[in-house]
Amino acid sequence: MVRNITLFFLVFLKSILLATADTYPEVLFENSILNGNYAYSQVNHEAGSWVENVSGKLPVSDSVFFTPGNALSLKYISVANGAWCVQVNYPPGSRYYQFRANDVLTFKLFVASNTAINALPHVRLTQKDKTSVAVDLAKYITDFQSNMWLNVQIPLHDIQGLDADTPVYGMQFLQGEATEGTHWLYVDQIEFLPANPPRVKLSSPAVLSTAVAYDRHVDLTWQLPLTPSIRYIKIYRSEDNEHFHPVAIRPIFVQKCTDFVPYSDRKYYYKIAWVDYGYLESPFSNVLEASPKTGSDEKMLDFIQAAHVNYFVERTEINSGMHAIHFGVDDATVSVRETGLSILAYVVGVERGIISRTSAIGRLQRMVDFLGNVERYHGAFPEKIDGRTGKGVFTTDTVPEGDLKATAFLMQGLLVAQQYFQADSAETGSLMEKIDSLWNTVEWDRFVMEGQENILLDRWSPTVGFKDASPLGGFGEDFICYVLALASPQHPIPRDAYTTGLGLGRKLADSTHVMELTNNPSFSVKLHTTGGSAMPRFIEFPYANDTTLYSLPVTVGSIDTSLLEAYKPFLAFDPRAKRDTFANYFVNNINLTNAYKNRDKEKGYGGFSRDIWGAEILVDSLDTVCTVNPAIACASYAYLPQDAIQSMRAFYDRFGDALFTEYGFRRRIDIDDNAVADAYDAENQAAVAVMIENGRSGLVWDLFSSNPGIQKVVENYFSTE
Repeated sequence: MVRNITLFFLVFLKSILLATADTYPEVLFENSILNGNYAYSQVNHEAGSWVENVSGKLPVSDSVFFTPGNALSLKYISVANGAWCVQVNYPPGSRYYQFRANDVLTFKLFVASNTAINALPHVRLTQKDKTSVAVDLAKYITDFQSNMWLNVQIPLHDIQGLDADTPVYGMQFLQGEATEGTHWLYVDQIEFLPANPPRVKLSSPAVLSTAVAYDRHVDLTWQLPLTPSIRYIKIYRSEDNEHFHPVAIRPIFVQKCTDFVPYSDRKYYYKIAWVDYGYLESPFSNVLEASPKTGSDEKMLDFIQAAHVNYFVERTEINSGMHAIHFGVDDATVSVRETGLSILAYVVGVERGIISRTSAIGRLQRMVDFLGNVERYHGAFPEKIDGRTGKGVFTTDTVPEGDLKATAFLMQGLLVAQQYFQADSAETGSLMEKIDSLWNTVEWDRFVMEGQENILLDRWSPTVGFKDASPLGGFGEDFICYVLALASPQHPIPRDAYTTGLGLGRKLADSTHVMELTNNPSFSVKLHTTGGSAMPRFIEFPYANDTTLYSLPVTVGSIDTSLLEAYKPFLAFDPRAKRDTFANYFVNNINLTNAYKNRDKEKGYGGFSRDIWGAEILVDSLDTVCTVNPAIACASYAYLPQDAIQSMRAFYDRFGDALFTEYGFRRRIDIDDNAVADAYDAENQAAVAVMIENGRSGLVWDLFSSNPGIQKVVENYFSTE
């Protein structure tokens, strides 16, 4: 029976390993974003043993908790010959915890029942396809008693069967000794900590800087402390300035918190405390008050844009000015692609008064100076770079490569920033020249196949050439690669590449037929073949597929993929009143957006609300998972402003306390499964900030259109209506 339970959880574990998310890898459980049950848990019991569950997951308690605002509720019955097991996992795609021999597994335990210490469960850790040996929880509790929070610390060297080179994905509570009665525990703050963390006493009071009220939330900021023993900021709220209750904690590397309040049109009072590794608190800060009031649609657009821009502000890697991939950990890896998106968001932030012009220019200068020293491959940057050293970070260390799509997103952002800040020429003259240098030296015309110079390839390596490259083309984000390659002042691709390169999507017909670089002084691809063909065989997909969706004519795009795929080409490129040989893009995207929305309403993907829509559907061999991405409806403001406002209001009012934070809307919500993604996504956050601005003022569209190279592309390939 126990073996069956173990196999069950290994299958469950495999099913959650594919996404990407942001969590601090030391913390396995801090809070459930939604009440009811914990989405990243799984319960199984058999042969008379039992664990309370809600839809197969652990319930959460919002009345008994150690850190605000909830804890896991573990109620169980253990019988002889029975078995039960509860799996608690990191949220999907977390960075997970990497084993360190001197660390301890620690959590807080509250025994709410008349339970003897020998009736407590056993615990073990899970690592991908294996589990550790179970340990008896009772051996690691001193001064055991009921109705108080107990500190459990299990040295990792006591847990046998762990692979030191494999990340820890979760932990299990298992049936221990069979005993009579029902046992009820609460578990909170499961984490991996050093055995001897910093222990400097917190004698100085915390400093709360601002409390700014909006519609249904208050944004709090504080001074970032320097004391190494501080681990968290704990936020307290009161409605009478006398009785304060903890409402949130934030890690030390975060400098802002969005507190969703129960009601608008009331006054709230706030104070904070620093919290050390032992959860001892500093003296309280000063008290600030805030009075949220229901605002206009324009005010809502303001604070939604501000939150999504803030995601990029706090994600700036300090050394390079680039966009940091990981947050809150000692990892300076930056993303070239996401840096391009962050530049667009920064421009919006300056225009809306969210970021000062001086700080934005300073960040841009730091970034451009850094990029000028990065090794490029015929002008193309690696997708990932070490922000400290400027060295590329590659999947295989011996295979460095330039990524053309990542470079295109970066250049798009730099060209927009160049147009926006050129008025500050006295301050930014050298900056503008450096952007020109980066832009002019991208050799777009070298990322092509011999004999097929109209087709761009997405990557090249000085060690393996085009071996791992894929052709670019078809409707989607490849659009911007071709636009920039045609707009290049020094390295443009042939003019007919717009229709014959972009105009067809291509995939290799034979996945084993890879492109090889041999005898290649001209940088054109040579192909290793075993047959007579000198070129790879492609399966081609038409760019346009005239169809009717929900009685709406749609020329390009599909409702079978995320609608963001149709929005990405037009973050900077202006689709208004433009028609090329394939489509009228603005009209097309209005119809495609309406069709997408109609499908979601018809299928009930957003529940019973006509305003909750933006489904993304993942189909695998086991199941079909449907989640709603708020960024889709928010970004549709550029095409359907009134519908988008209604959707933003619905997401904010109905799910804002779990879905909307200081970084904007989280990645997705699964309404049926009571789950909200723990993480955010750079493409989502940029799409919301940028497309709302394009709908409000056309700012980014106008800036990109004013670049001389882009103007030529429009003149050569588009008719304006």
